[in-house]
Amino acid sequence: MAKQTGTTQSSVVKCKICKDSGMELIGDNLYRKCKCAEIDYLKRLWANFGVKDQDVKKLDDYEPFDDTTKMAKDKAVNYIKNFDSLKDIRENSFGLFGQSGAGKTHIIIAIGSTLLNRDRLPVLTVYMPYLEAMKELKANTMDAEYYAKLIARYQRAKLLIIDDLFKDKTRNGDLIGKISEADLKHVYPIVNYRYLNHLPMIISTECTPNMLEDLDEAISGRIIESCGNNITIFSNKKYNYRMRKFNK
Repeated sequence: MAKQTGTTQSSVVKCKICKDSGMELIGDNLYRKCKCAEIDYLKRLWANFGVKDQDVKKLDDYEPFDDTTKMAKDKAVNYIKNFDSLKDIRENSFGLFGQSGAGKTHIIIAIGSTLLNRDRLPVLTVYMPYLEAMKELKANTMDAEYYAKLIARYQRAKLLIIDDLFKDKTRNGDLIGKISEADLKHVYPIVNYRYLNHLPMIISTECTPNMLEDLDEAISGRIIESCGNNITIFSNKKYNYRMRKFNK
């Protein structure tokens, strides 16, 4: 009996630079880690925090319904378009403040994902959900080597997303706690390092700028100055997308 033969589909090479080896040739027998490997690593870190690349909502999926929500989306679109021109200047960050459920996380993750996945000069973007990141940093303070590596990831990222900053200090639009010394020990070095080195941040928080200032003037001042005009404040319960269908 004749043996059946089938066509074998050749595997598709995803990265033209390293041919999917993860290492880029930059000289005579001299290699460095390819950017595609760094991007894959960052996507795994995102996934470890529950944000899987294939499930990320696009910015186009955010539906404005008034001037404030339209302004937030327009500023996000412009931030993406102009990101490269913001490099190394003071006002290179982006902030969404206020009402829970307003879609702040949707927008900031969409910005980060778009920049991380763009074909031309992808931006190595680290996702830092505030509560989970603080818990991990605090749990590893006794391991100096690992702690230094962990905090450096947030300090030195090309772009850092801080999601739900000071989430544990707010409830229903009000402050319910103060920043402890333990909190400051971890979050201030991240914000301050990025501020001093003009490294951009994308930040969401249920705090208003005034609430941030009440929590800590040094942190709030650095964030507000870094964001410049790239700020939108949701200051009304009507911006709670999750509850809108019940409030009609």
